[in-house]
Amino acid sequence: MSGIWYTLPLILVALVGFVFGLRILVRKLLSGTYKAGEVLDPYRPKNFSIPDPVQVEFEGEKQTILRGRFWKGESDKAIIVVHGIDGPSIEMLPHVSYLYRAGYSVLLYDNRGRGESDGGFSTLGFLEWRDVLHAIQWTKNQPGVSSHKIGLHGLSLGAACVIMAAAEDQQVRGVLAESPFVSMPIMLTHIANKMTRLPKFLIGRLIELLMDWSLETKLRLVEPHTAVKDIAPRPIYIIDAEEDQLFPVDTSQTVFDAAGEPKRFWKVHGAAHANCWHVMPEEYEQRALDFWEDVFSESSQDHASYESEAGETSPVDESSASSRT
Repeated sequence: MSGIWYTLPLILVALVGFVFGLRILVRKLLSGTYKAGEVLDPYRPKNFSIPDPVQVEFEGEKQTILRGRFWKGESDKAIIVVHGIDGPSIEMLPHVSYLYRAGYSVLLYDNRGRGESDGGFSTLGFLEWRDVLHAIQWTKNQPGVSSHKIGLHGLSLGAACVIMAAAEDQQVRGVLAESPFVSMPIMLTHIANKMTRLPKFLIGRLIELLMDWSLETKLRLVEPHTAVKDIAPRPIYIIDAEEDQLFPVDTSQTVFDAAGEPKRFWKVHGAAHANCWHVMPEEYEQRALDFWEDVFSESSQDHASYESEAGETSPVDESSASSRT
């Protein structure tokens, strides 16, 4: 009997050590694993016919210093570009390039725990979407940029964050979101199920609890599917990768269906997750620029109706996509 009293404390200590070890592991896995300076060609401004940017920094949520790059365009309109969870942000340079050449000012920054930004580790959108609000405020304060002419472009986690930020800041004129997810708990459960093959009902809540405790978050609040309805009547363009290997099928479509008008949708055939530009770069750029032109046009103030590109009266049909690539 006395042996049990010696064994139980050891088991308890081992369990506590295991749980705290998991916490450390989670934070380590979600910490920045690259530095922006380590990323080599082809992701250099000179390769995209744009000048070197101004290096900037601003304060994000919880006084975290976020660092990035700013290109001042010819017009008073600006687009904030937000990268995905793995980054690095300069992999978004293709989008910076066509936006800048079209006259837009562009802010591209490293998410917290990534690249040159502080923060230690990603919070899977819990703080990142609020960081977008700080990025918006920083951009509004730049000389030559109109505070009422700012749009948001996000990729994957960045797509979720710009949706949630635009729902909060009603001055944002429009949103382009590539590969957004429905909610972070659903996405984590899906990924854990793919990795372990354990039933979702067994691991879903456990994963959420572990992540919330490890990251000091409430991931159930990271839910673009709920926030997206608050963007209307401002326009949103959702771009979906047909061969998305990370998210459940029809994830982007589900977010699109929850959005109000005006809205557009484009499924890029043959594209993997967050890889749509690489599959159809010319078509992507043309569609994006057409969208932003409409967003910032005078008629957009009257909330002109946008037709879904999945419908019969699409403003740019799928046949034109294949003919220009």
